[in-house]
Amino acid sequence: MKKPPVLGSMKWVALAVAASLGYASLAAAQTTPEPPVATTPIRGVIAPKPGVWNEIGIVDVNKYPFDATPGSALKRAPLGPTSKTIFQSPEKPPDSELPVGQLIHLEYQPTWNLNMPKPAGLPHYHEFYEWGYTLKGDSIMPEPVSPDQKDGMLYRKKEGGWLTRPPYSLHGGSWETGGMRNQLPYDLIIFEEGDGHVIGTGRNGEPGQYRGRDGGGPPPGTDGDYRHVKGFTRPWLLDATRDVDWEEDIEVPGRFVKWLDDDTAHGFRSQLVKIPPHWTPPAEWKKTYYENANRLRYMVWGEMKVWQFKGPDDAGSAVKVGEDYFIYQPPRAIWGYGDGPVTDKGAIFLEVTYAKGLKHGDGPIEAVKHVK
Repeated sequence: MKKPPVLGSMKWVALAVAASLGYASLAAAQTTPEPPVATTPIRGVIAPKPGVWNEIGIVDVNKYPFDATPGSALKRAPLGPTSKTIFQSPEKPPDSELPVGQLIHLEYQPTWNLNMPKPAGLPHYHEFYEWGYTLKGDSIMPEPVSPDQKDGMLYRKKEGGWLTRPPYSLHGGSWETGGMRNQLPYDLIIFEEGDGHVIGTGRNGEPGQYRGRDGGGPPPGTDGDYRHVKGFTRPWLLDATRDVDWEEDIEVPGRFVKWLDDDTAHGFRSQLVKIPPHWTPPAEWKKTYYENANRLRYMVWGEMKVWQFKGPDDAGSAVKVGEDYFIYQPPRAIWGYGDGPVTDKGAIFLEVTYAKGLKHGDGPIEAVKHVK
């Protein structure tokens, strides 16, 4: 029996090793890095400068420090020890005691006893809009229609729950008799368009209480007395898993959306967006931007690539984001894609758009612009 030539064997081994190294190099080249870890809130843009391009900002919320802990940029936790303030409007300085416009991630712990809420708690309201989305678990939200109501609606806000709360919307407190309790830990994101103040109500015409986040009273020009309010408003509450279903995106082919809120007059829109595995964007959607609109995205599930561009002529660089990443697109910042699929697994993210600035009131939202 003849033995195979030694040189031939070595040649095939060399080719196999070269091919293996080639594939390894290709795989390494195709690996998309994670974005740098952020530890300070992204600062928003209200008035874009003409001719100046902004860039996409990204926060990995799981690696972000809790407020007022070592490594945090905040001296005070605005909503308790489990708050993470990941985004701020630039209306006030970063070290302000009363920042205006904040996106906060919260992780409320489970209850460890069988006690019901303390009875006869009083509701409160704010003089600004706020919105929120439930990521996990559930919460019991008292939603009275009058400051004199003692046993109003108790709404169980669950995973997929959306809330838009206008100014002067009563909430909080507790029933005078009985009540309900949350059943699971509660994770959510909440955006406050104002400074976080709370105006409490009273019983039987008694005065309420104004509580500023800095511990102070009402600033000049703010009444702070619920008895002078001409009319209280109602919130918009929607269960995205029960009340609405996926439909085709009317703007971007191949994607799916759930409409959560759309207020044309006030220039505000919120949607859930779903991208299927191996989705590749149409050519005309490779680079888009808004001249004035702000867009906030939060990853609910899956993974995808996000490209960051310095301007319309920049080829851009991609980073990979997954669940619990926050992505901010300011005005005059390009949202776009490179070649090939955007995601292997698929992705679902919350997408909130403001027509101008970071408050309700300046509608409608402009049409998206395409970079040619």
